[in-house]
Amino acid sequence: MSSDERSVSRRGFLRTSTGAAAASGLVGTAAAQEDGTETDSEGLPGEGTTETVTVGPGGETVYDPEELQVLPGTTVNFVWDSDGHNVVPDSVPDEATWEGKGEAGVVFDSGTEYSHTFETLGTYEYVCTPHESLGMVGAIEVVEEISTPAPAQGPPEIPDPAKVLGLAGTIGIGATLGLAYFLMRFGGGYDEQ
Repeated sequence: MSSDERSVSRRGFLRTSTGAAAASGLVGTAAAQEDGTETDSEGLPGEGTTETVTVGPGGETVYDPEELQVLPGTTVNFVWDSDGHNVVPDSVPDEATWEGKGEAGVVFDSGTEYSHTFETLGTYEYVCTPHESLGMVGAIEVVEEISTPAPAQGPPEIPDPAKVLGLAGTIGIGATLGLAYFLMRFGGGYDEQ
């Protein structure tokens, strides 16, 4: 094999290995940045949607979330995660028909579910009567337009898997280039004796 053939072969190897390493690193990084979260066009709940309030999550004496803002026509599903709780309205807008689930002295256990579609604008405050003194209170505000928090300042957060794959891709490209350089510089052994 002549010197020119050996040079072309090494050059081809370098070109192919560098391209493959770069492509695999870019594809891995792009795939990691996809988090699979689906939202609607504005990322907001809309009419006819369903929201969930967990009653006593993990045995705690709270509603999760404690405050909820929804549009008219939204169904709120109350799901009991622990025993001995109820959802009793404390204050509702005029003309609202919401009666909650339970009353003083009547409680429900884990696995209970109760749903109500909120139509009337206003604030619906509710309590768990056995745990009101412990702060187990909640509120649902039915509004014409959902208020959105101000956008976060600064660059977007890069997910940890994207960072790991980016680092792995960079290390892979560096190792491939280093190996290619080593083989081109010190590969030898191609001269016929």
